[in-house]
Amino acid sequence: MRKHLASLDGLRGVAALAVAVKHFQNFSRINLHAQQASAAVDLFFVLSGYVIALAYEERLAEGLSWRSYMGLRLARLYPAIFGALVISGCIWLSAGGRPYPQLLLQFALIPVVVGPLIFAGDLFPLNDPQWSLFWELIVNGAHAAIFRWLTPVRIGLIMAASFVGLVLACRHFGWLDVGWTRRSFWCAIPRTAWGFFAGVLIFRLSQRGWRLPRIPYWILVLALVACMIRWAPAAKLYWARDMLLVTVILPAIVAFAVHSPVPDRWVKPATWLGAISYPLYTLHVPLLRGFRWFLMESPALPIWERRVLWFVALFAVVGFAALYERFYDAPIRAALARRRAARRTPKPALPEYSPQPRAEVADLRGPSALVGVSRAQSN
Repeated sequence: MRKHLASLDGLRGVAALAVAVKHFQNFSRINLHAQQASAAVDLFFVLSGYVIALAYEERLAEGLSWRSYMGLRLARLYPAIFGALVISGCIWLSAGGRPYPQLLLQFALIPVVVGPLIFAGDLFPLNDPQWSLFWELIVNGAHAAIFRWLTPVRIGLIMAASFVGLVLACRHFGWLDVGWTRRSFWCAIPRTAWGFFAGVLIFRLSQRGWRLPRIPYWILVLALVACMIRWAPAAKLYWARDMLLVTVILPAIVAFAVHSPVPDRWVKPATWLGAISYPLYTLHVPLLRGFRWFLMESPALPIWERRVLWFVALFAVVGFAALYERFYDAPIRAALARRRAARRTPKPALPEYSPQPRAEVADLRGPSALVGVSRAQSN
C-alpha cells in the first residue's frame, strides 16, 4: 500500500513543483517553458477523486456521517490555507496594501459565492491557488452525499455533462486555464467535476478488477513533466492542447500509476514530494509575490544578479514549504485528530454505590479481623 500511494504522491509533488515554476515565471519574467503547468490542477482533481474514494467510501458506507466527513476534510485542508492567508495578508500590508474588508472573505472560503459581486479580477486576491481548494471541498461534499448512488454508468454521465462544460469553456476563452477569475468562475465546475469523478471512476473500475499494464514509473514522471512544458506555441491550438491533456492524458497517467508501484529506492523521495506538495501549493504565490515586492523596493541590480536571486528564492520557497509541513501543518492536523479521537472515546462510567455487609467490611481489615468476627459469631 505504501508503494501504491507513493506512486500517486510522486506525481502530486511533481505537479505542485510545476505549478510553482509556472507562477515563478510570471513573477520573475524568466521563461522556463512551463506555461502548461496550469493543467496540473486538473491532475490534482483526478488524484483527489481516486484517493478520496479509496480512503473514505468504505468508511462512509459503514456509517461515517456527512458532517463528520466534511469535518475531516476541513481539518485536512484548512490549516495550511489559513497559515498561507496570514502570511499573504502580512505581505500585503507590508507592501502598502489597504486592509480591504473584502479580503477577510478569503478566510471564510466563500469568495466564489460572493466574489463575482465584489472582486473585479481574481476571486482570491490574497492567494490565487485557493480557488481550486474551494472547489475541492465542494466536490468532496457532493461525492459523499451521492456515493451510494454512483455507478460507473452514472459517473460516466456526470463526466459527459462536465465534458460539455469544458467544450463551452474552450469555445468562450480559447483554453482551460480558467475558473479563478470573475469572468470565468463558472468554468471551475466542469474542470473540478471531470477530474474528480474521473479519479472516482478509476477507483471503481480497479475495484472491479480492471488492470492496466504496468509501466516503469520513471516513464510516467517524464510524461507528466512533458505535459507541463509548452507545446508548439506557434500553432496556438490552446483549446485542443488543453482538452487533450485534461480529458485524456492526465487521467491516463493516474490510471497507469495506480498499477505501477514506485521502485524501493524512490519510495521515500516520492512520499516526501507528496507531503510537501500541498504546503507548496498553498504557499508559493504569497512568498513569490513578497519576494517580487522586496526586489522592487531594493536598489536596482544587474539582470544576472536578479536572476540568481530569483532562483534562490524558488529553492527557498520549496524549503520553506517542507518546514511549514513539518512544524505547522502536520502538528496542527495531528492535534485536531487527537481532539476528534478524544471526543469519540466514551468516558468510563462511575461504579454504582452499594452498601457492603459488615462481614465484607471486616474482610478488608485482614486475617486478624476475620478471626475476631468468627469468634464473636460463635459466642
